[in-house]
Amino acid sequence: MKIKYPSISFSPIQKILFSFIMLIGAGVILLLLPFSTHKGISFINAVFTSTSAVCVTGLIVLDTAKDFTFFGKAVILMLIQLGGIGIMTFSLAVVMMIGGNLSIKWRFTLENIYSDIKKLSVKGILKRILLYTFTIELIVSIILFTQFIRDFPFFKAAGHSVFHAVSSFCNAGFSTFSNSLINYKSNSVVILTTAAAIILGGLGFIVMNEIARSKKRGFKKFIKDLTLHTRLVLLLTVIFILLGMVTFIILEKNYSLKNYSAGDSILTSFFQSVTCRTAGFNSIDISSLRESTLFMMIFLMFIGGSPGSIAGGVKTTTIGVIFLLIYSKFRGKEQVIIWGRALDKNTIEKSTTLILVSLLFVMVSTFFMLTVKDFDIGHSFMSVMFETVSAFGTVGLSTGITDKLPVTDKVLLSVIMFLGRLGPLTFIMALTSRKKKAMIEYPAEHIMIG
Repeated sequence: MKIKYPSISFSPIQKILFSFIMLIGAGVILLLLPFSTHKGISFINAVFTSTSAVCVTGLIVLDTAKDFTFFGKAVILMLIQLGGIGIMTFSLAVVMMIGGNLSIKWRFTLENIYSDIKKLSVKGILKRILLYTFTIELIVSIILFTQFIRDFPFFKAAGHSVFHAVSSFCNAGFSTFSNSLINYKSNSVVILTTAAAIILGGLGFIVMNEIARSKKRGFKKFIKDLTLHTRLVLLLTVIFILLGMVTFIILEKNYSLKNYSAGDSILTSFFQSVTCRTAGFNSIDISSLRESTLFMMIFLMFIGGSPGSIAGGVKTTTIGVIFLLIYSKFRGKEQVIIWGRALDKNTIEKSTTLILVSLLFVMVSTFFMLTVKDFDIGHSFMSVMFETVSAFGTVGLSTGITDKLPVTDKVLLSVIMFLGRLGPLTFIMALTSRKKKAMIEYPAEHIMIG
């Protein structure tokens, strides 16, 4: 008699989660190889590094420049690239190559990530994602190479250029320089090119695709031709970058920027405003910044980039919806209106829920980081919170405490990085898929608030 075993079926989001876990596991195995590091690496440090690379975070417990061999750096670069583009993208590519068809579940999953799915085929999205990614990384590599070749031999300059191009576009923050880009803080070509790659990686593929395909000429016609989503993403991106830059200059002009020229102050402030929204590079020593500056950066790290992008955080549009909701309430309006369009109630509810859950997660995570029994009490609350939000927003900036953390905190930060990368997406999908129409409507009753 033939025994039939029950088949196990996984939802699309479960497949994505397992794919990330498998990639992290593969990274751990490769990093543990004796020829990946110069002096060896512990298991927990391998897990932390692999998680940070796959989740394109950038927090490090070992010096990427000094402690890893060429092979080790290549492994980290591979993990960044695969993690940045997304395991799901590569899974779709494999399905298409073997001639398989996408299930309805997969199409619904994609529709939640790429709002423009109705206009583009899945195959078209895949091709453009890969095209934009490799084209931008190639251009950035060439530009950076023209600067690095001045300081390094040809092959080393090429290696630094490719690594930083991939790391910046994928918003990873890993660097093959021990002090990140501090040595290039006055080099406008390096700083602005890296910043441009970070911004493009944080806009989202659908936004880039819409901009690239727009045939309208003239600024006003071009803007009107864009969808509401793209216009909002571009507006909020500019606002948050300028807000962060101006605030950084005001707070640090008499402190860490005291000996900087006016040009270097603007360049450094602009770069830190860009990079603390999930990129993780730094052109100034983060530990030298004022606590008020760190608090401002925590706000930007929590926001992150835009939906459908490589960046982490709760996303610019989520914060934008909340601000529009508050503005509408103060104006006494029932609907949330922007550019002649009303946002649907479902979007507002999801945004509010995501913000509240994310804030709760950050607070609980910070509490546990502070409570671990073998944690050095000398570290300030601000440093720990900065580290936690940096992990949650997959940023990678640090005040310098990462490598000093005990094993328990490294494990906790690894979990925070993983949930920060996939948690918000999973949560939104769960809200979408589990929405049920109420069969019974209960009587409403008011409670006192405020």
